[in-house]
Amino acid sequence: MFRKTDTTPQLDLFTAPSNILPKRAQKKYTDEKAWHNQFFKLVTSQIDEESFRPLFEETKMGAPNASIRILVSMSILKEGFGCSDEDLFEKCEFDLLARKALGLEMLDDKLPSRDTYYLFGRRLTAYEQETGINLMERCFEQVTGEQVKIFKISGTSVRMDSKLIGSNIAQYSRYELIHRTLCKILRDERIMTMLNPKLRKGAEVWLSEDSGKTVYRSNKNEMAQRLVKIGSYIYDVLKRLKEDAPGYDLLHRVFHDQYVVEKGKVELKDKHKVSSDSLQSPDDPDATYRDNNGQKVSGYVTNITETVEEDKPSIITSVQTEPATFADCHFLEDAVHNTERVTGQLVKNVYADGAY
Repeated sequence: MFRKTDTTPQLDLFTAPSNILPKRAQKKYTDEKAWHNQFFKLVTSQIDEESFRPLFEETKMGAPNASIRILVSMSILKEGFGCSDEDLFEKCEFDLLARKALGLEMLDDKLPSRDTYYLFGRRLTAYEQETGINLMERCFEQVTGEQVKIFKISGTSVRMDSKLIGSNIAQYSRYELIHRTLCKILRDERIMTMLNPKLRKGAEVWLSEDSGKTVYRSNKNEMAQRLVKIGSYIYDVLKRLKEDAPGYDLLHRVFHDQYVVEKGKVELKDKHKVSSDSLQSPDDPDATYRDNNGQKVSGYVTNITETVEEDKPSIITSVQTEPATFADCHFLEDAVHNTERVTGQLVKNVYADGAY
């Protein structure tokens, strides 16, 4: 059965930091305007755990063994601190302010275990893959809506801007990109069973090669020949595979990004004709390339929309992320709709640059 967090825990005289700390520290700890108390008031305590009920249906995964709102708040704190998981757990275990932000009032209040934290993340991912619903995104909108009510923000005026975000991927040379994509596919035993003996023997050559060393040791002409050779091999592999084969889409994409076939002969594309939405890494297929006024990024573009109102705080109402080639103007309509859904008000004024 799904269980909600107890929002009225009993305070213990001997384990409540507010009763133990010296006066100066106690003043900071209990200051309503301090970040940790503001975070608890505006974020942690506003999380509607009911929206995460589908993750814990009795027929699927059972009841949660830790507070959902603490697990969600921990994820938010991690991004806010910009820290690793290791640092996050250290802060939440020993930093009194971080614990207060999560609603852990007592010294003996237990933090969710790492296994529980990671399991929750996997459940969120699995649920989104299964249903297409991002529960964290819904939670963000719900919490933001509560903040809009608390601060009595109208939401009729917003401003927005975009920012390029580099993907956490290695920068590969052209040959390394093609070779690594091929090897990623060939390492799947199901693919090997679909290939004929000649192609399986050829696969051993590519799988045993260190593409980085090949690039380092080869001159321009040798590299060009090598690129055509691996392209011809991929072409033969694709002809043997069915379109629903594991990894077929990825291999098909990198091949047609980098090669053309003329009268049955594989030829390498001119590098200047390779599209900016071509594959940048087999480990992050959604990342694309963009050169924005000299800022070269392989990754994504994110669009941030926030409210604008005199003497009121600006509240972020919409965060949109797309491949780097996505044009800013295409964000506008959805950003306005997202804001109106969160604030419950029609947007009348939008402040943005000329790209929108």
